[in-house]
Amino acid sequence: MAVLLARAVFGTLLASIATGCAGGVLYDASHLPPQFMAPQTSSLDNVNLSQLARTVGDTESLYPGDIIEVSIATGLEQEKTPAWKMRISEQGVVDVPLVGQVQIAGMGVTQAEQHIRDESIRRGKFVAPNVSVILDKRRSHRITVVGAVEEPATYEIPASNSDVMAALVQAGGLSEEADTIVEIKHPPTPLPLAAADAPQATLAGYPGTPSPERQFLPPRTVRIDLENPDQLAPDDLQLQDGSTVMVRKKPKRFIHVIGLVNKADQFEMPEGHELRLLDGLALAGGRTLSIADKVHVIRQLPDQPEPVVIEASVTQAKRDTSSNIRLAPGDVVSVEETPATFVVGTIREFVGFGFSAPIPGL
Repeated sequence: MAVLLARAVFGTLLASIATGCAGGVLYDASHLPPQFMAPQTSSLDNVNLSQLARTVGDTESLYPGDIIEVSIATGLEQEKTPAWKMRISEQGVVDVPLVGQVQIAGMGVTQAEQHIRDESIRRGKFVAPNVSVILDKRRSHRITVVGAVEEPATYEIPASNSDVMAALVQAGGLSEEADTIVEIKHPPTPLPLAAADAPQATLAGYPGTPSPERQFLPPRTVRIDLENPDQLAPDDLQLQDGSTVMVRKKPKRFIHVIGLVNKADQFEMPEGHELRLLDGLALAGGRTLSIADKVHVIRQLPDQPEPVVIEASVTQAKRDTSSNIRLAPGDVVSVEETPATFVVGTIREFVGFGFSAPIPGL
């Protein structure tokens, strides 16, 4: 009796099978317009961090902020020749005792010695002095590195080599959680002082307390895409004293698989690897019915007010790579009910009541 009833229901439902789909615009997976395709999965495997280095300065040259020791000997000293420690000002000058201000930034140590000697003679301060310049300490920047790096902390980095690459190297490099986006937050930057208003370059006076009249540029934020760092100017990669480098963590990415699958749920997408339609169905334990072939992928694009619905076929996805579309974060993959699956699903209900005749798709 059960067999006869099942066959009657099966025949009735087959007669009601209709083609078509619910209202709305559907896009075929095998001919999906480029603007609706999922973006390529970003990865740091091929990122060249050397692109984050600005042009490195001459390590032999003197720079504003460096501390030097200057001594001037005439050969007539009865005691030890005095030596003065001083810091090169932002304008690149040092205020040498008895000689006055001398511009030395950009010079090497030997060139600076000769220049101070020449100036002392030209200004009538000495006749034939022996000038010694020793680089005591390079100016450094305090750079804070946070986010997805191995060792987040605040580091002292030489000002002449203070760039994004140097900061990331100091922090041990990028961690496995790192995204491709890096943000640099620069502090307010003082505008250069006029030469007449320049502070004295002595150690005690540097960097000096800014006068109320001194103006500052507002803080700014620079956003770097590690996959396209060549779009930035070298100045964007240069760090200032007090800059913060923040490496974003990769956001977790999920898809949802619903409909005629064995385990409808939300699934996390693997990092650094693409996930395609058949992969998503496998995460959900496969389909409940082998004849469930029609799949809708509901995708919300950032620039689209309404979701895009992509229609795919499991059979075609197995045969054609273009139909096995790449999934995007947030996609809802729905294995659709069709008249055929409804018929087979209804027949399956009878299996529990003793019906065991072989039906395709069960």
